[in-house]
Amino acid sequence: MRNLVSSIRRPRIHFATLACASVICALSAHRAMAQQAPATAADSALATASAISAGRGVFHGQGTCLICHGANLEGAVGPQLTAHDWKDAKGGSYAAILGVVTKGVDGTAMVAHPGGISDAQAQQVTAYVWAVSHGKAKP
Repeated sequence: MRNLVSSIRRPRIHFATLACASVICALSAHRAMAQQAPATAADSALATASAISAGRGVFHGQGTCLICHGANLEGAVGPQLTAHDWKDAKGGSYAAILGVVTKGVDGTAMVAHPGGISDAQAQQVTAYVWAVSHGKAKP
């Protein structure tokens, strides 16, 4: 009888474990999205349609960004640049992304002004990456 009782309880414990795992996964996803900086008016003003378009060209061209980050910003050698829990550009704000593009990231392959892009081109790439990561533009 004891084996029968314990075999009945196991599925409940297993189900409870799965339920807890599901809740933890949902909370982790929610936390990652919450850490994404909301689109501010200032960021939106800097990410104009012309800056985004020009940034797309630099990203896929002279900036050589797509080599590490992928043609769709999905991440290859480097991290994804679509909506995610930002590691180096904390919160994914325009200013944080610009800081990474212009200063690089110590200890990684991310260099300042990749491909020798100018400050103006760095701002354009930032506008593009910010817009894509905030759902304001397509890769």
